[in-house]
Amino acid sequence: MRNIIVSLILILSINTQLVAQDKTDIILQEIRNIKEEIKDIKQDIKVLREDMNKRFEQVDKRFEQVDRRLDFMQNILYALMGLIFSSPFIAIYLRDKKETEDKKNFDQIKSINLS
Repeated sequence: MRNIIVSLILILSINTQLVAQDKTDIILQEIRNIKEEIKDIKQDIKVLREDMNKRFEQVDKRFEQVDRRLDFMQNILYALMGLIFSSPFIAIYLRDKKETEDKKNFDQIKSINLS
């Protein structure tokens, strides 16, 4: 009887160790699966970052193009404003130049008539 009890205890302890070992194997397998999923997620995140960086580069290029266009338009506006503000002075200069030329021509005609 004693041998039966001892053998029964041994069988039960071996069974519990096998069950515990099975649970440990299952847990270890789940941990491996989780690690693989984490690796996949990290790879997906890396791909998303690269895509985002490419998109940001494209947006930066577009902003640079817009900046260049705005600078060009600003330069044109400065040139037009310069012409607008200087046009009265140009008109005065041209009028004075024409008056002096007319006066010179008039003096030549007057000198011809006197002679």
